[in-house]
Amino acid sequence: MCNQPTNFGGGFPLPVAKNAILLPFDERYRDLVRKWINQPDVRAGTGTRGPVSDYEHANWYEKLMQDPTRCAFLIGHHADDSTSPVGLTGLSRINLHSRSAEFWIYMGEEAFRRRGLASAGTILMLGFGFNTLALHRIYLQVMENNLPALSLYAKLGFRREGLAREHAFSAGRYLNMVQFSILDREFHELSGLNGS
Repeated sequence: MCNQPTNFGGGFPLPVAKNAILLPFDERYRDLVRKWINQPDVRAGTGTRGPVSDYEHANWYEKLMQDPTRCAFLIGHHADDSTSPVGLTGLSRINLHSRSAEFWIYMGEEAFRRRGLASAGTILMLGFGFNTLALHRIYLQVMENNLPALSLYAKLGFRREGLAREHAFSAGRYLNMVQFSILDREFHELSGLNGS
């Protein structure tokens, strides 16, 4: 279902990094993604516990590739004549009957954070979800202490839906998770598309 990359950006009025693209997450990048997820700051942001072994990561990758309710793309940074993977984004819990899915993202390459690529990757993934998969609703949850992510999602048109109190345990304490969603018509209004 999710094997085709997309470079949807539409006429989104917010700045979209013109040097961002979604790339297929194939096996040759598995070790790179494992390196990213084993960075303490990435693990903290995703809620991943402990260092991930090669065995665990290989099993996760195989399950991801076989599961029609999940998909993942690399976020690529395009410069000159080359493209380098800098992050990972995807959808999980894809439900084609309800036309909904859960969004997730992380930037693995620290040098490419705070450069608009997370915004661009989010917009590209939303475009894929709404336009290619014909989803109606995309939702997410984020730790309430992740202020850059909270700001990003609000800026991109996600609406805050609620709070899951003390839902995650990280660094020795319980954290609330803020729940957001965006509907297809809201995304299309923001991007200047009519939703067709």
